[in-house]
Amino acid sequence: MSGNDDKAKIIEEILSEEKARTAAILAADGPAMQKLFDDDLVYIHSSGRLDTKTSYIDGLVSGKSGYKGFKFSNVKVRVYGDCAIASGDVIIDTRTSQLDLRFTNVWIRSAGGWRNVHWSSVKRAA
Repeated sequence: MSGNDDKAKIIEEILSEEKARTAAILAADGPAMQKLFDDDLVYIHSSGRLDTKTSYIDGLVSGKSGYKGFKFSNVKVRVYGDCAIASGDVIIDTRTSQLDLRFTNVWIRSAGGWRNVHWSSVKRAA
């Protein structure tokens, strides 16, 4: 396999992990999120609020977060060895609002596979 083939395979893997991540969030599936998120997860909300792996999963499982749907667009995945960075636009529907955001999501490859280690998002300019 050439380097480009390897990158294409990793990009497919990351896009699959992104789908699994959003499915786990929408289902408030704590065990699935435990596997997907790295212990060092830093989750920076568009409001500036910061969550750790534990606080983020707890908020989702308790129903406090209230995510209802995700619509991604313009997603690009860049691969740097055992690190992959996904970025793009997302509209997130919650119980109380619709957020139009630009995001960066960082994945690292470990012995257990790809793990989500960092998310940050900001509101898109009008």
